[in-house]
Amino acid sequence: MRYRVVIAILAALLATGCFKKVTTDTNLIIKTLVQEKSGDANVATADVFAYACYTGTDKWMVASYDDALNRIVTDSLGVEKITVPDVEAVPFAREGDDNPYLSLPLNASPALVVLVCPQVRMYATIFKYLNVENLPETYMTLLLHAWKKDPYTEGSDKKGGVWNIVPPAPEAEQTPETENNSDSE
Repeated sequence: MRYRVVIAILAALLATGCFKKVTTDTNLIIKTLVQEKSGDANVATADVFAYACYTGTDKWMVASYDDALNRIVTDSLGVEKITVPDVEAVPFAREGDDNPYLSLPLNASPALVVLVCPQVRMYATIFKYLNVENLPETYMTLLLHAWKKDPYTEGSDKKGGVWNIVPPAPEAEQTPETENNSDSE
């Protein structure tokens, strides 16, 4: 009888060790490449930042480059705004790889991820759905074509999602007031 109790306790202990925590959290690791002119080489850039807002639906957007730069997302009706992202990316380095990456920890779905590249005045958005279990890191590469004039997409739904990329924002126009200030210096 004692042996049966000991065996039952050992079996229970072994069984609890077999169950692992199931999670859908992931670190989105993003490598950003820029192509300045059509046919140029794709060059990795560290001049980027990214953030995410847990919007609850995919009915959110970034209205302009300035909004992307200032971390503002707007609902599709233009009524509500989120001005403080839920999470911001940090630099990430892979061992043996000199390319700059960003790491964005995601733990809710859907997340509107926004990546901004001030170097070429472009931004990109993607809705990231966390539906894969126990995937601690998700790697993505984003190619920004600075020479394109119209919005375009990169990626595929089969490989983790589609980036919506907005072409370079026009430079801010100088007003007569800013021109006069530059003359006085």
